[in-house]
Amino acid sequence: MAEGGEKKVLSLKVNRSQRDAIAALFAENNWDFEEVQLQNVESIDEGQDGEFVRSFRIRQSDMAEECPYCLCQPCITDESNRQMWWPTDNSLPSLRNHSLRKELYKKFWTMLFHRGVFLDPRYQDKKLRALRQDPQCRNLVMHRRDLLPLCVLKLVRTWLPNPKGVPYMGHKWE
Repeated sequence: MAEGGEKKVLSLKVNRSQRDAIAALFAENNWDFEEVQLQNVESIDEGQDGEFVRSFRIRQSDMAEECPYCLCQPCITDESNRQMWWPTDNSLPSLRNHSLRKELYKKFWTMLFHRGVFLDPRYQDKKLRALRQDPQCRNLVMHRRDLLPLCVLKLVRTWLPNPKGVPYMGHKWE
């Protein structure tokens, strides 16, 4: 045990061979290893975590104005929603920025998801109208792809622009 180190409980769900390997590691390093039985502990098994994620919602501010594009209060691109991964400076225009934009779009999708935007009837109507405009999807009732709001597209394209004269690929149904 490290000098003056406080012991903390670490909860792991492992099989027998994994438990033995952990015990051997601790024995090899002369570390204390103590199994503790915890009462009333809920574990998230495979299959359950999806329900946990679906039930996790970030409350929106009733005091802020709703963005007409992302339906968030305040807008998802507002400084009050700033995340650590948001760039502090705009990048130089580059043909490679499209792959970096894609990663940021995914992160914004997650932010929108946790605010329940994709469950909003106004969003679902907008998506349905967009589906009907696409000849390949005209008869679909549901499509896995989601629409990114204009406010997100504009911000991410400001951070990671294309060179002059190079059009953006656009988004399906944009």
